[in-house]
Amino acid sequence: MERKKVNLTSKMKPAAVYRSKGISKKYNNIYKSGKHPEKAADQDDRGILNHPIGPSASRLIGRGVKVQGKGSITDIPGILVGHAEDQSGRTGCTVILYPKGAVPGVDVRGGYPGTEQTDAIKPGTSTDLIQGVLLTGGSNFGLAATAGIVNWLAEHGYGTPTDAGPVPTVPAAVIFDLYYAKGSPRPDTQLGYKAAQAAKGGNVAQGSVGAGAGATVGKIYGTPMKGGVGTASWQIPGGPIVAAIVVVNALGDIWDDDHIIAGALKPNGNFVNQTRAILEGIPPMTNSTQNRSTTIAVIATNAKLDKAEAGRVATLAHDGMARAISPVHIQADGDTIFCMATCTDTSGLIGNAAVTAVGTAAAVVLEQAIVRGVRAAQAQIKHQQYRK
Repeated sequence: MERKKVNLTSKMKPAAVYRSKGISKKYNNIYKSGKHPEKAADQDDRGILNHPIGPSASRLIGRGVKVQGKGSITDIPGILVGHAEDQSGRTGCTVILYPKGAVPGVDVRGGYPGTEQTDAIKPGTSTDLIQGVLLTGGSNFGLAATAGIVNWLAEHGYGTPTDAGPVPTVPAAVIFDLYYAKGSPRPDTQLGYKAAQAAKGGNVAQGSVGAGAGATVGKIYGTPMKGGVGTASWQIPGGPIVAAIVVVNALGDIWDDDHIIAGALKPNGNFVNQTRAILEGIPPMTNSTQNRSTTIAVIATNAKLDKAEAGRVATLAHDGMARAISPVHIQADGDTIFCMATCTDTSGLIGNAAVTAVGTAAAVVLEQAIVRGVRAAQAQIKHQQYRK
């Protein structure tokens, strides 16, 4: 008997943020159906389809490694975080400040990045310190918010001293949230200034806030779900603190403990499992501008690093992104990670040993931050539905 192929793409809804249902407890196996027993029979031989992601940060941390403080990027002494959203609540920006000046690093992996001043902070340039990093919505339009942050820093005397006054350096990266924002005003100079004014230590709001206000995940197939801002930190015993903050706006699905927690949904509310869909030969729908995306992050540490070492830490941190998001770093993503090293650690950990330790920890805390941000966004949606 001739077997008919299941055409999933014809059954999937157009891209739109899924709001009316909670996260399914069982993630979807594309061919999980009594009509296709032959597909279930070969699951053991195709383990990669069931486990495309590596070890989860929660399990690693659970092995006796203590999370520092409240587990946020502000656990690095002197690091400040400020969120600001447009009045619509559908786009915004998040700024991470270290006014005294931190050693910068950056690694851009996505195929569709939107960034500012990434070349200025690479090894071999004369920019040795930065006063902050902007993570913003609004795609390329949102880069205008950088001016507001630079103005706020200069007004308060922070930046590279010159005869004309201090000149702050604030590199930036954007997410593509224009479809979710639905015509809302993009982040601009005023919103950037507002975020800088709001920057503080202590608790960091997570979920649909700041640059995560318009973030969504799961956009290759099916219906997306809400993404958001997440943060986490880790104290290396006897050594420096390593922390991350991330804006999760991924094309891929978000994974935790070997299962999907947010991503593309089928009409019945089950997860598509986009990695499996690609491996099964379903053509990815990534040509539309609606499928442009990006996950952007900052790794902060008090370790003593130079610019080359900070750049390598940013590179290693991408492993955490790859463990939590699948697929990741594809042509429609602009995935970018910055590193900020305050160089105040007194443990004596330096050089290659510092890069290895800090970079490994950076991948773990970034993975956890991604999971936290998405879970926070989903919890906020459920709370809003409950109040209604």
